[in-house]
Amino acid sequence: MTRHAPPRSIALRSSFAGACLTLVACLGCHQELPSLSMAESNSAGVDELPSLEDDEADSAKPQLDTRDLWFRTGPGREAILARERRDHASAISLLDKLLADPKLSSGDRAAAELLRALEHLRVDQFTEAAALLAQARVASALTPIEPYLRMLEAQARLDASESDAALKLVADLSPDLAAGVPVRVLLVKADAQARTNDRAGAITTYNSFLRQASGSDRHEARRKLAVLLLEGNDDDKRAAAKLFEQLTAEVPLSDYGVEADAELTKLEKAKLITRSKAERQRLARDQAKAEAERHLGQHSYGSAIAAVDDFIKHAKQHGADDGDRCEVLFVKGSAIFKMRKRTASQPVFDSAAKHCAKAGDVSLEVKSRYQAARGVYAAGKYEQAAARFEQLARDHADHSYADDCLIKAGESWESAGDPAKARAAYESSLAKHPGGDMYGEALRRLLVQAFSEGRLPDAVDLIDKSIAGGKVDGDELAKLHYFRGKALDRLGKGDEAEAAWLQTIETRPLSYPSLQALSRLRERSETAAAAGLAKISASSDAPLPELALPSTPTATRVKMWASLGLGDQARDELDAAAITGWPAVAVLAQAGLYSDAQRALASVGSSWRGGGPSGTRRQLWELAHPVPFRSLVDPGEQDHGVPALLTYAIMQSESRFNPGATSWAGARGLIQLMPETAKNVAQRAGLDVDPSQLYDPATNLDIGQRYLAGLTARWNNVDGAPALAVPSYNAGPGRTDEWLKLRGDWDLDLFVEAIPFDETRHYTQSVLGRWAAYRWLYGSGDDAARMPYIPLKIPK
Repeated sequence: MTRHAPPRSIALRSSFAGACLTLVACLGCHQELPSLSMAESNSAGVDELPSLEDDEADSAKPQLDTRDLWFRTGPGREAILARERRDHASAISLLDKLLADPKLSSGDRAAAELLRALEHLRVDQFTEAAALLAQARVASALTPIEPYLRMLEAQARLDASESDAALKLVADLSPDLAAGVPVRVLLVKADAQARTNDRAGAITTYNSFLRQASGSDRHEARRKLAVLLLEGNDDDKRAAAKLFEQLTAEVPLSDYGVEADAELTKLEKAKLITRSKAERQRLARDQAKAEAERHLGQHSYGSAIAAVDDFIKHAKQHGADDGDRCEVLFVKGSAIFKMRKRTASQPVFDSAAKHCAKAGDVSLEVKSRYQAARGVYAAGKYEQAAARFEQLARDHADHSYADDCLIKAGESWESAGDPAKARAAYESSLAKHPGGDMYGEALRRLLVQAFSEGRLPDAVDLIDKSIAGGKVDGDELAKLHYFRGKALDRLGKGDEAEAAWLQTIETRPLSYPSLQALSRLRERSETAAAAGLAKISASSDAPLPELALPSTPTATRVKMWASLGLGDQARDELDAAAITGWPAVAVLAQAGLYSDAQRALASVGSSWRGGGPSGTRRQLWELAHPVPFRSLVDPGEQDHGVPALLTYAIMQSESRFNPGATSWAGARGLIQLMPETAKNVAQRAGLDVDPSQLYDPATNLDIGQRYLAGLTARWNNVDGAPALAVPSYNAGPGRTDEWLKLRGDWDLDLFVEAIPFDETRHYTQSVLGRWAAYRWLYGSGDDAARMPYIPLKIPK
C-alpha cells in the first residue's frame, strides 16, 4: 500500500523563532526540578498555517459574542467583561458612564448599581456601596435576589459603623426563611446584634451559625462568640475557653489561634479554668502537632521540621507516646522529602515507621516505610530499594499501597539494570491487584518495556488480554487499541493495524490516542485517513443529556447571577440546590463564567467523550471546550507563531480559564506564569511587566504565548514540535532535553508514553488531546486540515 506523508509545515516567522531559541535556552515556564534518575516517576510538528494574507483577514474579523449577559450591548456589557478581565478601572469608568444616562431603564440601572457597589466594596468604600445596594435591591428586576442584596448591604453598613441600620436589614433574614440567602447571614446578624448591645441575642445567633456553617467562617464565629462570653459570668468564661481551645487546635498559626492561646493563659492564671496536668499536656501536645502539620500544609518545610524537633525535645513534658512520635516524625520526613532531600528523609521515615508499628498505626507505618524506600532509591541503592518495596508489598498485601510498592520495585530493578526482575514486579502487580488503582500504570510500563525490547508479539498478547479483561476504559482503552495497531504494523499486518487505529478513534474520537491513530492512518494512505476522519464525524445514537435548568426559583436566581458575571453567587446557589451536571455547566458557560463551568464539568463524568461532536452533540463539546478571550488569543498566536489554538489547550489545563488563578508555587494567571519567568521573557521582548499584571489576561497571554512559541521554535516549528514543547512547558525544557538524551532515538509516541514524571506525562497527553478537540471544533479548513499531525520521528 502506498504511503503518503502529510505536507510539511510552513516555517513561522524566522526572526522571532531565532529570538525564542535564545530565550528558552535559559528559561523554564515552570520551575525546574533537581535531577532524578530517568527511571523514577514522581508519583505519591506544527501543522500547516494559513497564508499571511488569510491570517490578517481572519484576525480582522470581529469575534461573535453570544454570551447571555444582562446587558446585550453597550457599556454595561463591556463593564461585565472588564470585571472578568480584572480591569477594574475600565469597569468603574463604564459603569459610571452607564449610571449617568438618564434614559437608563430601572432594571438596567439596578444591575449597574449592584456592579458598581461591588467595585466600592472591593476598595473598602462601604458607605458608598451601601447606598447603591439600597437603591438596587428595591428594583423589581432584582426581586429574586433582594434578600441576598439586603445581606450585602447590611455587611456594608456594619463595616461603615452603621450597626442599627445593619440589624434592621437582617433582623428577619435567615437561611430557612429567605430563599437564596447563605448561612453567613446569621454571622452578619450576630455581628449587628453584638454591636447594638444585644449580647444575649448575639450569643444565640452565633451558636445557630456554628451549628449550620462549615469552612473557615466557623473560626471567625468562634472567636467572636468567645470574646462575648468573656464578658459574662464564670460559666460563660469556661464556655469561651472551650472555643479558644478549638481555635488553638484547628488554626494554631492564625491570628485567631495566637489570640486564643493568650486568652487561655489569662483564664488559667485567673483560676477561672483549671486543667489537670494530663489536660495541659494533651492541649500542648495537640497544639504542637497541629502547628507542625499546618507548617507542612503551607509548604513552610523548615518551620515544620523545627516544630517537630521542638516537639521531640519536649516529648516527655507533653506526655507524648509512640502514636504522637509516629505522627510528628512522618511530618518531618515529609517536609525533608518535599525539600527534595529524599535521601536525608529515609532515616526519619524509618524512625517514624518503628513508632507507628508500636502504636498500631498501620496506615502511617506503611506510608513511612514506602517513603523510606523512596529515600533509599534516591541514594542510588536500587537493589536495596527494590527489596524494601517488595517486602512491604508482602507484609501488607491487602493495603492500598501494595500495588504501588510493586510498581516502585519494578522501577528500582530497571534502575539497577535488571529488566527481567522489573518485568516480574510489574506482572506481579497486574496479577495480584487486578482491581487496584495502579493496574493501568503496571500495564503502561510493561508495554513500554515490550516495545523498547522489540517483543511485539508479547505487546499484542498483553493488550488483547487487558482489553478482554474489561478493566480499562475511556482514553486508556483507546490507547491500548492504538498501541495494538502500532505493534501489528511493525509485524507487517497493515490491514489489522488500520482496523485497530480506527477502533482507537471510535473509542475516543477526540483524544490524544485518536490524534496519534489518525496520524498513523494519514501516513498509510488518503483512504485510511478519510476513514479515520469519518469516525470522528460519525453520528451517535446516545441521547443528548438535558441542558436546561429546572424551572425553579433557584434556577431564576442562578441565571440572574450568571448574567451579571457573578460566578461565586451562581455557584453557591447551584451547590445549595445540589444542581450539578450539564445544566450547571450550560448556565455557567453561556454566561461566560468559564472557570466555574469547568469545575461543574467534573461532575458529568467522561462517557460523553465516547461520541464525536456530530449534530446536537456538538453542543456538549463546545460547552466543554469554550473559547474565552478569543480576541486576544487568535492575534497573539498569529503574531508570536504559536500553533493554532494550542493556547486554549494549555489555558484549559493550567487555569480552567480563571484569570485570577494562583498555584501553590506562585504561578499566576490564565496560563500560569511564574513571575521570574515572565520577567525574563518580557525583558527579552523589551517589555516591562509587573508581577501583578500577570492576572491581566492580555498581559498573561502575550507573555505566555511568547514563551510557548519559543518552545516550539526549539524544534524548528515542524510537525511534532508541540509534542515536545508541551512537556517542556510543564517540567522545563532542560528536563525534556535530559529525556531526549536517553530516548531520543525512540518513536515520538513511545517517548511521550515513557515520560517518567506522572504529572508531565498526563499533562502532555491531556493538552495534546484537548488541542485536537479545539482544532476540530474551531479550526479552519476541511476535516483533514483542522486536525494536527504528530509524526513518529522525534524532531531534531
